Amino acid sequence: EKHKILPTILSRCQVFDFRRITVKDTAAHLAEIAAKEGVKAEPQALHTIAQKADGGLRDALSIFDQLVSYGGDTLTYADVRKNLNVLDHDHYFSITESLRTGDAAGALVAFNEILFQGFDAHLFVAGLSKHFRDLLVSQDPRTIPLLEVSEDMGAQYA
Repeated sequence: EKHKILPTILSRCQVFDFRRITVKDTAAHLAEIAAKEGVKAEPQALHTIAQKADGGLRDALSIFDQLVSYGGDTLTYADVRKNLNVLDHDHYFSITESLRTGDAAGALVAFNEILFQGFDAHLFVAGLSKHFRDLLVSQDPRTIPLLEVSEDMGAQYA
């Protein structure tokens, strides 16, 4: 919040403007580390870790470290989802399909199952809004690079 500092003081300071690291760059860095450490990691698993870190490389490395400690030399998407309590995209696609076809009851049943599995409703709604955004972004070839999903997931959105 450098705008709160007086210009006379700010002019005598060295200022570092930090930016969040993209999900793609974080996942690529984690893939390099996994290769160096001899860890077999699924790309979708690394991408999920990068998304969960929300632009913080140190957070991504901590999560990666914890999951490798848990899973040994293999890091699977299923293990990452389970340990990080991340909802699979298939649930979002299922609910979207129910809503698209007018099956409100099916969407409510699916939502209830998600809550029954222990997922927080607020986090689900945030994830669903991101899913809707990704669906909108994927409609135009010019906006495809704006998707922050793995290549496998990008194919589902296309």
